[in-house]
Amino acid sequence: MERKWHGRYPQKFRIRAVERMNSCDNVLRLARELRLNRGLLYKWRHRLDPANDQAQSEATVRNSTESTLRMEIDKLKRLLANKTVEVDFFRGALQKVEARRRNSGISGEQASTMQSETSLQGSLSVERMCQLGQVSRAGFYRYFQARAPIEESMTIRSAIQEIALQHRLRYGYRRITVELRQRGMNVNHKRVARMMRNDNLLTIRRRELPWATDWGDEVEIYLNLASRLKVGGPNQVWLADITYIRLKTEFVYLAVVIDAFSRKVVGWALDRTLQARLPHGALRQAISNRQPPPGLVHHSDRGVQYACEAYIQMLWEHRIIPSMSRPAHPHDNASCESFLKTLKREEIYANDYRDMEDLAAGIEEFIERYYNRSRLHSALGYRSPEEFEKQAETESGDNRQMRIVWPANETVYP
Repeated sequence: MERKWHGRYPQKFRIRAVERMNSCDNVLRLARELRLNRGLLYKWRHRLDPANDQAQSEATVRNSTESTLRMEIDKLKRLLANKTVEVDFFRGALQKVEARRRNSGISGEQASTMQSETSLQGSLSVERMCQLGQVSRAGFYRYFQARAPIEESMTIRSAIQEIALQHRLRYGYRRITVELRQRGMNVNHKRVARMMRNDNLLTIRRRELPWATDWGDEVEIYLNLASRLKVGGPNQVWLADITYIRLKTEFVYLAVVIDAFSRKVVGWALDRTLQARLPHGALRQAISNRQPPPGLVHHSDRGVQYACEAYIQMLWEHRIIPSMSRPAHPHDNASCESFLKTLKREEIYANDYRDMEDLAAGIEEFIERYYNRSRLHSALGYRSPEEFEKQAETESGDNRQMRIVWPANETVYP
């Protein structure tokens, strides 16, 4: 009776595999080439052997001695294949250790390091390698932990310190991990955090300040467009906000204008007063730097500085559409708030400034030479704002169009 074959391997494939097995010298190498288990090849050969088919059809006349000898032969072949693997493994290990000893002039025991030994693993799993070496996996890892060279750890630690100092301790372990991987170092973020904690690189001096009060002056307000816009490119939506900074002898105020698409700071101004000239200066700088096309949306809160007649008139003169947040909805301007928090945490609170002129120099250095050009932004896929804008220029025109979305049955509030 004909045997029915089951499984994902066709009968023709099994026959060809057994024919190659009978004609080759190294069954293990053939099994790796065919991506099969070595035992499966022996099983197929055992089933396809005509003597076995005859033995199954005529079990009463089968020679039990011949069957026993065949099983012994198969067992010896499997044992020989295993020994071949062991010999190849240890021969390669001895050759590499001997070569390293000759090149470096050190003893054979010292030549056995983590870097040289792990390269011997090849396609073998750690468990199989431990079986060949007749050691436990726990002992294997303990050996590496005790004898592993410190060059790799020192290289990573040196790179972490270099990046941290380059960014003046503003980067946390996540951004440093990304930059290490960009440099070709495949490091886990937990290891980076542990090294930074040991080197005291995780802490940036912080200073908690009370929230400013919005007095809600009675001024003309405009429709909130920012929450309904889908930005697809630069110079489509600008976000503006004002914050205060405490120095040793005075308070100063900072106004910024940010491009909502790339989070790039396009304009900023610093002054000792909250009068309308403060946001005017930031807006003039933004317009001068970017030369925006007509139809740009300028979004801000309902502060009197942004709602005053002079500021609105300046927007209309440059064909910029004003937009204002709703009451009790600060998340409409979240990108600008996030930048101000980053600026204070990474630059202002981490330094002691003498006066407003010293502070202005520090802010200019942070914004113009660091934040816009080199600081990795998590919301931009860990790219800097300028890099993000350059990559956006290569995209198709349809993806860069700004769209206004009006949800169905929505009550429109200003």
